[in-house]
Amino acid sequence: MKLLIVGGSGFIGQNLCKHFVKNNIKIDVLTRSLNNKKSPDNLVNFINELNPAGSDYDVIINLSGEPLNKNRWNDKVKQNIYNSRIQTTQKLINFIANSPIKPKLLISGSAIGFYGNHPTQIFTEESQAADDGFTHKLCNDWEGIAKQAAQYCVRVCLIRTGIVLGSEGVALKEMLPPFKLGLGSCLGNGAQWMSWIHIDDVVGAIEFLIKNEQLNGAFNLTSPGAVTNQIFSKGLAASLNRPCFFSMPNFMVKMMFGEMGEILLLQGQNVVPDKLLKAGYEFKFPNLSDALKNILKK
Repeated sequence: MKLLIVGGSGFIGQNLCKHFVKNNIKIDVLTRSLNNKKSPDNLVNFINELNPAGSDYDVIINLSGEPLNKNRWNDKVKQNIYNSRIQTTQKLINFIANSPIKPKLLISGSAIGFYGNHPTQIFTEESQAADDGFTHKLCNDWEGIAKQAAQYCVRVCLIRTGIVLGSEGVALKEMLPPFKLGLGSCLGNGAQWMSWIHIDDVVGAIEFLIKNEQLNGAFNLTSPGAVTNQIFSKGLAASLNRPCFFSMPNFMVKMMFGEMGEILLLQGQNVVPDKLLKAGYEFKFPNLSDALKNILKK
């Protein structure tokens, strides 16, 4: 089996590369910026152009895109986030269309932002979006382009990923310093849902989708154990043997992070990996305490 991983220099991509290389699977990695590429132990090949004539990939995994939380949102930043996903995915569809040998499978990234935000609704893959804001439009358009691969007889799986937890992941890296000092806090009233997943389960779920050829469509890559921000914050503090007494008011979050903070930090959604569970995927870390214990010991 031969794989192409687009966006392989990111956190998920690097972990996928290490996993596949360890299992002697041939992979190529495509990055949008050659100056910023990161190789997992220099074990993979980096390419900057796709050649349809020489393509023989069995699976393409598309993870490319600017991070949502890299900068405060303004019109330019949101357009860059949008273009980085839409344009790359469209190029992949064109590549597939022109390839004499089509891949068997396209796994294309998305996010639980597809569902918008809601304080009480539980979302499965069959749920309709709760709003039509920026994150929903981004994910909906992103998925729409990826689905075009199906017209070339390519199986398409869309992975709607939640907050990915890992020792090298951005989410925990940004949270840990204040929590280690005993200054960790809930955000707002702490009632907003956090649908998280351990990085090992992201890798495991993607491998599961590759191996189970009858699976297609959208899949929520979240743990079955979503928690509120308050429970998450107190759980992280307890894992570090630290208190969690404080709460950062809404106005302060908005002042520090702007629209990005309001959408990503103060709002949330309770997302269930219904299709993965029904298909028989067994989560390595279905509950938060075990996930944090595993990550923090590394």
